[in-house]
Amino acid sequence: MWSLGGLLIKVLTQTYHVDPRAVACLRSAIAGLILSWALPGISKAPGWKVLGAGLSYTAVVAGFVVSTTVTTAANAIFLEYAYPLFVAIGAVFIFHERLGRRTVVALALGMAGVATILIFGWAPGEQKGMACGLVSSLGFAAFALLSRSIRYDNPLGLSSAYNLTAAVLLFLPAWGTFSLSWGALLVLTATATFQLGVPYALFLKGLRTVPTTDAAIITLAEPVLNPVWVWLFMGEVPRPATLVGGGLIILALVARFTGASRRAERS
Repeated sequence: MWSLGGLLIKVLTQTYHVDPRAVACLRSAIAGLILSWALPGISKAPGWKVLGAGLSYTAVVAGFVVSTTVTTAANAIFLEYAYPLFVAIGAVFIFHERLGRRTVVALALGMAGVATILIFGWAPGEQKGMACGLVSSLGFAAFALLSRSIRYDNPLGLSSAYNLTAAVLLFLPAWGTFSLSWGALLVLTATATFQLGVPYALFLKGLRTVPTTDAAIITLAEPVLNPVWVWLFMGEVPRPATLVGGGLIILALVARFTGASRRAERS
């Protein structure tokens, strides 16, 4: 479900000609409202941390939507999925964590993949999309680091707060772009529910029985399938440099998480 994001955004912006700013704003607004029933459960959560996470989340969703619109879906999703590498770097400076040998190798592979995409994976006119993809990845890393410090067991309520924060912050930039047909509104609702809200709930439910590292490996299906759906239904073919760079990023994440999974099994 998550992997359908690239396809649905392409359909909205290319088939229905919806402005990407409207897509980012309304997608978050609908998802936040659907989960708003859980908001009372976060009344005692640390406000400034939730606000900071909401700001970071806004950079994630806005950056990803614009990146998917301006450059290829493969570039957008592979750049976003480099965020665990930036998390590892941030954890060293913020939480004073030590990097093991496996993490260093994963960082080297992942950064080589990011560099390959940023240098060779774009065509003229796609610079904005590449920059937004990188902003989305850095925002996701900041979001993950902030979320780690929020010790609060109500993820659905937090998700609603983050999406509503993004909708409010993106409202003014999107003002004047909300002219949608009924078909576009239907696709947008599907994007917010089937592609964003429902899979998030399923992921949280799966985490109750599946180890976190295994869940992280399973979610690597998203960057693999995302450009596949866009290629099958929209005819957008990823560039060779994008496939090489994306392969390096996925290899880095698999190397990092499988190592963690084996250590967890031994313990």
